[in-house]
Amino acid sequence: MDLQQTLQIITLIISIITFIGSIGIFLFKKIVIDPLQRAIDMLNSTLTRFEKSTNRQLNLLDKEIDLLKLKTTRHDEQIKTLFNDKGVM
Repeated sequence: MDLQQTLQIITLIISIITFIGSIGIFLFKKIVIDPLQRAIDMLNSTLTRFEKSTNRQLNLLDKEIDLLKLKTTRHDEQIKTLFNDKGVM
């Protein structure tokens, strides 16, 4: 075997390895990466919905707390007025 044939064989082996590697990368992408990307997208969507729902609930609770503070302040004032009118304080 001369040098040219040896180089041809080496080139052929490198080409075959490259082709098999390309197939391996393609299969890895289809089997692992694509499903993982879909799962990440679904998780992101779920977290976004959870965040919106939580924000709505927090806003409702804040409004309810504000209303209760207002009522408590009014009741405190009414109690003070009641006791002041009776001369207790």
